[in-house]
Amino acid sequence: MRAVLRSLSVIALASLASSCGKAPTPIGAAAEDSAPLASSPLFAHYQGALSGATTVGELFTNTLSFSAKPTPTALLSGIQAANPAPAANAVPLSFLSYNVGLLDVQLFGLVQYARTPDLEVRAQIMAQQVLSQGYDVIGLQELWRRVDVDRFREAASRMGYWMVTSSRAGYTDGLAILVKTSVAAAPTIVRHEPFSEISSNEFYPANGYSRGFLSARFEHATIGPINVYVTHTAAFPSAYKLRMSHARELGLHARRNVPEAELLFVMGDLNAAPYYKTDVWALPNNGREPDWFANTLSYPVMMHYTGTTDLAIRGRSAMDALADITQGDMVPNNPATSLTTPFGDASYCASTPNTTFTATDCNSMYFAQYAATEFPARLDYVLGRDTTGRINVESSRVAFTAPVMYADGRMGPLSDHYGQEVRTRIAPR
Repeated sequence: MRAVLRSLSVIALASLASSCGKAPTPIGAAAEDSAPLASSPLFAHYQGALSGATTVGELFTNTLSFSAKPTPTALLSGIQAANPAPAANAVPLSFLSYNVGLLDVQLFGLVQYARTPDLEVRAQIMAQQVLSQGYDVIGLQELWRRVDVDRFREAASRMGYWMVTSSRAGYTDGLAILVKTSVAAAPTIVRHEPFSEISSNEFYPANGYSRGFLSARFEHATIGPINVYVTHTAAFPSAYKLRMSHARELGLHARRNVPEAELLFVMGDLNAAPYYKTDVWALPNNGREPDWFANTLSYPVMMHYTGTTDLAIRGRSAMDALADITQGDMVPNNPATSLTTPFGDASYCASTPNTTFTATDCNSMYFAQYAATEFPARLDYVLGRDTTGRINVESSRVAFTAPVMYADGRMGPLSDHYGQEVRTRIAPR
């Protein structure tokens, strides 16, 4: 949805921070708002780099500035090292978060405005491609069109999954959750809400698009109750406070509705990475895109308010725990040639394996839409809350990186994002 938001903003059709008819929880009203940044492992790497806030709540209310680069070395290493050993009788459960990029936008419902490349020939194969991998729990984003929802429902029924979406009445969030019927016969609770603060130019004059979250609770016979949230938070580094508000709203909802003893998983496209090597991305024609350091805040803010940890990092080896940093430091930014060659470096994509970043100009479909506008980054997540150490992460990887055959016989990427896969082993309740 990045292309739609940016272009509509440019032509001044609407502005940020419109309301969906409900007021967000005031900053300071939740206990989590008062947490000191200095004593939290999630925010420790901002000490000495960030000024303007001493508590989590002040990140939302105060003017922030950066004097140094926040580098989450200790945070990522600590998450990886904290992966519990698997229980002897642990149950395997696999997860996929995937932005499928099936976007078709018409202004006022009449004028074709934005459409992801190769939409129809990808849409025809998408459900089969995704479900045939056999993941137990799947969270999807950018499943906007009703015809594509219907395709997934048909494939889900045929391939042994149940599927839930929002009602799609009055607004469309593009979200879906699919779970194997062998894992749970049906959900026991389904909830969905648009965020209180959204971008008005995504809701109107587009097709009633509204970012929000979808959740499902289900009972596994051995593991017990499992709660899954899927979301797609605000885009663009300059909207970092809006994006943080989305993370906070989802987190407070989960804390109110998911008992602490129950397992919680949060999946989605958060439009923010844990790390960027510079605060400004150089654009073609002497342009600049700032606020990348502030953009990283959404990552710890989401984990803080949900009480989760990054399961993809837990699934990495100790050697790869810092890949967001080490790979991030190697990203070239040569704006003079970056509109014709990814990152302006003909050797970069060929020499960089698709093992870390889920959104990158090395994906030809991403490049076709967003060339030269941003850092490659890990934007897609599977987070988990486990207060008793039951979740061991066996492995994690970036999924759907290889070209697939489209319905017309051509080869290309399945989506403009890659997916995030996490394979867990969970101790019985």
